[in-house]
Amino acid sequence: MTPKASTLDRSDRKGAAARTTGGAADKAYRWIRSLLVNGSFQAGAHLREELLASRLGVSRTPVREAVRRLAAEGWLLIIPNQGAYVCDWSRQDVEEVFALRAMLEGYAAEWAARNATEAQIEELRRLSARATALLPGTPAEDVEQIAELNDRFHKLVLEASGQRRTAVTVAHLVELPITLRNFHQFTAADMERSVSQHQAVVEAIAARDAAWAGAVMRAHVLSGKAIFMERIGLSPDSARDLADAPAADGTADATEDAFQGADQRG
Repeated sequence: MTPKASTLDRSDRKGAAARTTGGAADKAYRWIRSLLVNGSFQAGAHLREELLASRLGVSRTPVREAVRRLAAEGWLLIIPNQGAYVCDWSRQDVEEVFALRAMLEGYAAEWAARNATEAQIEELRRLSARATALLPGTPAEDVEQIAELNDRFHKLVLEASGQRRTAVTVAHLVELPITLRNFHQFTAADMERSVSQHQAVVEAIAARDAAWAGAVMRAHVLSGKAIFMERIGLSPDSARDLADAPAADGTADATEDAFQGADQRG
């Protein structure tokens, strides 16, 4: 084997190893994130890399990469010499995220009333009707379908608005933990109210009434905020500084409990 061939062989092996690690890291990211979204890991919970890696059947390296990625997205807080903790959210955090969503999605709804095509309006009607048919959304499967329809509805309003920068900004906001967890806090009555508000948004857009569409969408988003804050019992003093969390060996480990809960739901 020539030196050049040997170098290429080593390069190929390194490339294959990197792809394998990258795939495992992506798998770990998607799995841990799904548990965070559905509430299996509670705010303040300490996530241990070794338990996550053991459960996934991978080394700690891809888990560590996944944890860093989730920390960058705001799901986890990494404390030096202690590890990763599930982020808590203060009242101020919730107020800010929902205020921004109400402002931007209301603006998008106004423009959707001006720019939406008839096909887009019909699709909004169809999404709303499908969600209505699934009410009261008691089985878990129906809740997941309604949540998916809710997501598609909001994305279509943004698309119909024609405001691309607004859509990009909102896309970041709705990926935050606060927003993704919100629908899981809804009762059957909350879902019925939410779907009814979607119908009002469609009617306002179909009527080409920008002021009405914007007002209804803003009220819809703020209604979701009120539900979220009520369900999780946020108070003005609820902010938590995880930098003062106890050391790893003195912290109750909720990782295995979360796994057990996820298994029972599955």
